[in-house]
Amino acid sequence: MGHRNLDRISIVERRPGCETVEAMAAHRWQVRAKCPSCRLELDVDLFLVGSVKGPKTSLWDRDVKCRRHGCKGRMVFEAKAPGMLSFERLAGHPVKREPAWKRGRG
Repeated sequence: MGHRNLDRISIVERRPGCETVEAMAAHRWQVRAKCPSCRLELDVDLFLVGSVKGPKTSLWDRDVKCRRHGCKGRMVFEAKAPGMLSFERLAGHPVKREPAWKRGRG
């Protein structure tokens, strides 16, 4: 029997082990905040968030005001666990992706 590729495990399946900022930092997750309005992307320092807001703070299903001066957008959190190839939103439902065999068809 084989094992599942780490990059094929959905972020929603990884959520139960890393609900808090403390757990995400301990498991070496990378987190960034991204504004869809102005496309600003910032890396999130989990240790700083844990010391300011508390180690039991959760970033799941949250957004914050954009940090760019004059932008009225809301930044959403995206995370990447060890073994994942790309960032995914920290939302309750995974982003539905088109199957590989449908890509490229018009």
